[in-house]
Amino acid sequence: MSSLSAKGLGDVLGQQLNVPVTVSNLAPVTAGARRINVLFDAQIDGASTSLCITQLPNESDAFRSIADEVEWLQLAHRSTMKVAEVITWSEDASLLGGPFFVTRQISGATIPKRVIELCAANDGLGATVAFELGESLARLHARSIHEVPADTERPESTAVDAALAWIDEGMSELLQRSPAFELVVRWLTHNQPPPVPVTPIHGDTRNGNIIVNEHGLGAILDWETAHIGEPFEDLAWLAQRMWRARNDHFEIGGFAHRSDVRRGYEAGGGTWSDERFHWWKVYRCVWWGLGLARQGRQHLDGTFRSIIMAASGRRVAELEWDALCLIDPRRSLR
Repeated sequence: MSSLSAKGLGDVLGQQLNVPVTVSNLAPVTAGARRINVLFDAQIDGASTSLCITQLPNESDAFRSIADEVEWLQLAHRSTMKVAEVITWSEDASLLGGPFFVTRQISGATIPKRVIELCAANDGLGATVAFELGESLARLHARSIHEVPADTERPESTAVDAALAWIDEGMSELLQRSPAFELVVRWLTHNQPPPVPVTPIHGDTRNGNIIVNEHGLGAILDWETAHIGEPFEDLAWLAQRMWRARNDHFEIGGFAHRSDVRRGYEAGGGTWSDERFHWWKVYRCVWWGLGLARQGRQHLDGTFRSIIMAASGRRVAELEWDALCLIDPRRSLR
């Protein structure tokens, strides 16, 4: 729960923007497991606006610094992606109890099931959202890796080599062997695509990290895991079955088809490859399964005790099943 006060937030924003600021209607939202997100209204030098503050109550839990995340958001904004504009930010934890950034508020649904329901209720909306996701990601992938924050790790080899190295590490950390993942990792090793240049990528674009309203895609959220990688690592993540809320006839987030993303990606200047998409889709399935296993282990060993982390560990079997189906041409799972 956020301990922010309207007066305290208004005072800090006024100091940072150097104009009078009055804050009202603070409304914490549930989005974000490690961070606090609060919607609010503000009068800034007499003009009304709706904003959102994202705050890190515990810096040790952050994947990256607020300064780096803001730099990624600003790169996305320059690329004319669908993202929220940053108004101000600070790494000074003494101001509000933790580093933070403030963005313009964008209305819409973020909970995956509600996104799916909204798309189902509005003819053509799902295809529009998927098109705009593809277009936005193509614009990010077109940027130079020299534009990303200096602290962003540069791959020492190809993105595929780095991906397989991460898988090896995750497999070594399992509390018990996974014959299913072992088989799929052999498939990944024997079917790896030829190397291509790396680009800036978001890393976590999916149903659940987007805002959708009746007009289409409002924004892509959660830039804390943005990094340098291969474009299809982004695109294939959109298609994982876990994001579909059982709407498996729609491969993309439970609300659109792959062809809708492809049209947007190509319209944004990207080059599409179904073969590369499939390899990264299989990889991301194993990657997420190992990630869930790691979260379950962190609960068990006390590193991050949480019922959410414990529940994550119980879902590893789902990802094992999905991964096996993806490499079996007799299966219809997409």
